[in-house]
Amino acid sequence: MLLNRNVSLRQAGAADWPAVEALLLANKLPTEGARQHLPTYLLAVSNGEVVGCAGAEVYGDIALLRSVAVAPGLQRRGIGQLLVERLLLEASRRQIRRLYLLTVTAPEYFARYGFKRGKIAEAPEALKASAELQGACPACAVFMSLTLAETKAPRTDLPVAVIGAGPVGLAAVARLIERGIEPLLLEAGDSVGTSLRDYGHVRLFSPWRYNVDPAMAAQLDGTGWTAPNPDELPLAGEIVERVLQPYAALPAVHRALHLNTKVTAISREGFDKVKTTGRESAPFVIRAERNGQPVEFRARAVIDASGTWSTPNPLGANGLPAIGERENASAIFYGIPDVLGRDRARYAGRRTLVVGAGHSAANALLALAELAEAAPGTRLAWAVRSPVLTRVFGGGDADALPARGQLGSALKSLRDSGRMAFVSGLRIAEVARTGATLTVRGLDTEGQPVVLEGIDQIVCATGQRPDLAMVGELRLKLDPWLESTEALGPLIDPNLHSCGTVRPHGHHELAHPEPGFYTLGVKSYGRAPTFLMATGFEQARSVVAAIAGDLAAAERVELELPETGVCGLGVADAGKGGTACCGNGEPVPVAVPAQKAPAAARCCG
Repeated sequence: MLLNRNVSLRQAGAADWPAVEALLLANKLPTEGARQHLPTYLLAVSNGEVVGCAGAEVYGDIALLRSVAVAPGLQRRGIGQLLVERLLLEASRRQIRRLYLLTVTAPEYFARYGFKRGKIAEAPEALKASAELQGACPACAVFMSLTLAETKAPRTDLPVAVIGAGPVGLAAVARLIERGIEPLLLEAGDSVGTSLRDYGHVRLFSPWRYNVDPAMAAQLDGTGWTAPNPDELPLAGEIVERVLQPYAALPAVHRALHLNTKVTAISREGFDKVKTTGRESAPFVIRAERNGQPVEFRARAVIDASGTWSTPNPLGANGLPAIGERENASAIFYGIPDVLGRDRARYAGRRTLVVGAGHSAANALLALAELAEAAPGTRLAWAVRSPVLTRVFGGGDADALPARGQLGSALKSLRDSGRMAFVSGLRIAEVARTGATLTVRGLDTEGQPVVLEGIDQIVCATGQRPDLAMVGELRLKLDPWLESTEALGPLIDPNLHSCGTVRPHGHHELAHPEPGFYTLGVKSYGRAPTFLMATGFEQARSVVAAIAGDLAAAERVELELPETGVCGLGVADAGKGGTACCGNGEPVPVAVPAQKAPAAARCCG
């Protein structure tokens, strides 16, 4: 007797974990690692009750089928069949090439669907990250696989497009050249490193050793190039002048580089977003504007390293521009102004409000304080959304990057000195012009109105967000609030992580359901404020290895980053504030090795 007509299927959500866990325990299936992959689980529901589940751990174009469980008393009624058949259909739709599973009691059952026995020693490297393969399943489990789509040989007659000629984009180009793959480098600006040049006056707190990609350095070696002292701290502009521009001048890079070429849209040749069959073999079509004229390119793969610097967050605490923000844009600077140089006249003798709680804000405030000592009448104010500033001031002497710790300590000293007005917990809602000055209105953490009057200039240092307009016709998987790649979201969410730690990651976490499309660099982190240039270099190495078909190298992700010295904060503090990033001088994610799941003598059917 089948109950299918009384059963509906839906995707699992976070609130469903207790029901899923109960099903797994009732069926003596492992729970290790299941909760982390709950968004890919399918639930069978009858009369509002979860009566079955089945899940998949997705690793690029392969997946591990797991947790097929039906409530005791309702088994052998077609519920499991309903779940498995739907998962197989969804896997095909999502371009999953091959499915794997481990089972103790049901190899014959899965054989009906075409799964074949194999040796677990031959499992793909990607699957080894799964808790089931790390010991959650017993040694007697049968390893099985099902091919959903034959692997097609990658095209070699088209280049791999890299969008953005910043440090990470050029690192990707270096890795492509290293492997003999033709690159196509598209840059919206009039030179490489446009974003770094925008805040070229800022000295980074990360020394040169973290800011030069090894592949770029290897290709520059022997050309007369002199490597910087690895222990010195560079200005952002020096990275462009001493590394990026010399590298872009190399013949192989120069041939691939298209400046003043802004990408406006990406799609697949002959395929809109809905069409699936044959999609993975269709070239990418990249539409762009060059000097106001439309141009089009074709590529076999696309690496989006376009960054987020050109799309800053607004002043409005709700993520929208504050009322009056656009109308008063002439008095608002987004990013890090050159207070002591190019922009000195804009701030000297005036009152400036800096909004933001990150390193961009810190740099602007310290420069304004120095200007105030030299230019009479220069006043400064600082507004942050978070009432708790432990993360803002950083780890001080405990920071593995001394300059980063000193930046936070200097900001704290400035705040404590009384040389500037300070408002914490401010949620800005409106910017209005009152005569010759601006008035900023908002609410504090208790919902009470706050008014700041007599403001001449505002520096908005509330971070950046990715521009997703050009990828609207591609199949992407994004974290719903960070807009990072989906797999990175839980690892970097500032609402959850107080230490800024992120485990090593590579092509799996940077890929999307769109075959051959990857997001790298700051853009891969979406709205999350923590990123270090060295992270992007390692991302580029792994992704290019995957594009080249060298999965062994792609899976070998190794990255050790300096700790911030800020840990032990509560979740409430971790998620507050409009933390700004400072190009490559932001809070730094710390790579930690993945934890091995404990062994459990359970079946994995």
